[in-house]
Amino acid sequence: MAEINRPVTLLSAGFFIAPSGREIRPFRIPSCNEVVEVLTAGKVFFETEQGVCEFGRGTIFWHVAGDMTVFRTPPEDPYRCLSVRFEVPEDRRCVPRISGWADDGTLDEFVDEVVRRFHDETIDRSYLGDYAHRRLLWEAYIFGRRSVAAAYPKPLSRALAMLRESSRLDFTVAELAARAGISEPYLYALFSKYLSSSPHRYLLNYRLRLARIRLAGSDDNIKTISEECGFENIESFYRAFRRNSGMAPGEYRRRQQPNA
Repeated sequence: MAEINRPVTLLSAGFFIAPSGREIRPFRIPSCNEVVEVLTAGKVFFETEQGVCEFGRGTIFWHVAGDMTVFRTPPEDPYRCLSVRFEVPEDRRCVPRISGWADDGTLDEFVDEVVRRFHDETIDRSYLGDYAHRRLLWEAYIFGRRSVAAAYPKPLSRALAMLRESSRLDFTVAELAARAGISEPYLYALFSKYLSSSPHRYLLNYRLRLARIRLAGSDDNIKTISEECGFENIESFYRAFRRNSGMAPGEYRRRQQPNA
């Protein structure tokens, strides 16, 4: 995804229900416009690199200048979608044309909120537009990350699951390889190919990331945090943390406090 740093203007927001058994006229996106369609029900047929594919609820179609909106739908299950149109300062694609809503449980709430508030004259549309655009970007971004992770080989997925699910990170790379059911050299090869990192470097960064979260969100003793994040001793934790963050753990904690 490209870096996002540009103002947007919300031009329209509505709920579209495709007519059953009737031809739908697609809309070509003009210059400096983006139209985002988020399916809430039904099916859409859309051309991809793999040919015409079927898409359903939760699919996000992000159209930029020159693109056409979706229009092909089965008569027995016509699609319904949120359609949001933005004016943008330049024509460029920041997210994939097709992505998805990461958390299905929040989709209907978002759709209702955007449509309802767009038609409320007491709402400042500049704030609403910024919120809607950034939320849609976020959902596309998270969906993309999950899609990449879903494509990992099973041994790599098992190794990463061990990191996520462990209450303590005081295990070695050898133990990580054993949990994944593969040799250490093969684990190194997988990390290099899919994560552009070595298991040692990835594990260290994961430990430091968890330590930062613990420091910022709890008053736990720093030595306890060091141990539970898998560092051999508090001295090695301080060295690694300072090298990574440019400050000591205590200073990092103070800077993250609301009244710091």
